[in-house]
Amino acid sequence: MRRFLSILCILGMCFVHGQAPFLEIRPYAQPDFIQYDIKNHVDHHYPTSNIIDGNFRRFDGVNLTENLMFPNCDQGSSCYDGHAGVDYYMPAGTPILAPANGYVIWSAFSPGADPCPGGIAPNGDTGIIILAHPGTDHFSCYLHLEPPLNVSVGETVATGDTLGFAGNTGCAQNPHLHFEIRKDAYFFDEQESYAVDPFGWWGSDPDPIESIRGNRSEWLWKSSWVIDDNDNGFQRYYGPMWDRMEVGFGNDCWVAPPASNTSASRHYAVWVPELEQSGEYNIDVYIPSGLDAATAAVYEIYVKNESGQSEKTTVVYDQSSDSDNFSTLATLDLPSGSNCSVILRDIVGSGSSGSFVVFDAVRFTSAD
Repeated sequence: MRRFLSILCILGMCFVHGQAPFLEIRPYAQPDFIQYDIKNHVDHHYPTSNIIDGNFRRFDGVNLTENLMFPNCDQGSSCYDGHAGVDYYMPAGTPILAPANGYVIWSAFSPGADPCPGGIAPNGDTGIIILAHPGTDHFSCYLHLEPPLNVSVGETVATGDTLGFAGNTGCAQNPHLHFEIRKDAYFFDEQESYAVDPFGWWGSDPDPIESIRGNRSEWLWKSSWVIDDNDNGFQRYYGPMWDRMEVGFGNDCWVAPPASNTSASRHYAVWVPELEQSGEYNIDVYIPSGLDAATAAVYEIYVKNESGQSEKTTVVYDQSSDSDNFSTLATLDLPSGSNCSVILRDIVGSGSSGSFVVFDAVRFTSAD
């Protein structure tokens, strides 16, 4: 399949960027709270379920070496060594949707990984659907579906069409969707994975996935310059004490209790814009009033270069100040496309007061 490239030429200099975002929605019917959190990550170090090496690299560049193996890892944080996709846990029977236009190249119940991760017993064959997406070199995969599968090989699907229903077939203990993106080929290679992370790579070093087949993980979700919590350009990761509040930009936000250090941290989220032009931007945050917000929330701003490596800027921000409107967090030069991100964790700075770290909208506006 032809590799899709967008080429930006400025003053005779051409910069080659990878696949532009094409995933228009999350691959499931929305719950009342709009977006499921992610419990299990892609392991950027070696994303194939049958190779376990005691080294787990998360999309944000964090490297972990302990409590990595399913089902005993910390979901949302260190789950799990060798995983090739992301896992959304949801009720059985939840409709699984096409996140972009495509056509069906696989729809069957097939044997799962052998052995299953963590040595769990397989629950029969795995319900699997795989879509090809014309104009890209990416394939989207949907695993653990319960019968019946709703589409057949050769069918064309549009964004939002129902592919099947969430279940726990194959190597699964509880109903969930394993959502996986493969680049250049649709099939599962147990030794040299085609998997990439649709939430990108924000580490300061090259994406470790590149060392396998030269494929780099890029943010693949369509976004905008204003990203509310639960928008397509936002993703929340599992933590045991998330709470949704019906106040804020768009009439809601998420909160989590503050943590004093990395080992105690269990809650975080990422915002990624889609910018039409490069240039200087104000990065603004919205915090609603009345929530006893943290006075030293720590925002991490990542800016990716042409090699796929990110530079991080850390800003400590008083979320209790200037509430109920957008306030500027930082002003930075940003590249076009989806090549910058903001990550907020429940970790707060020294001396912080307040009962919650607040996760609400982030806005990117031109400062030129």
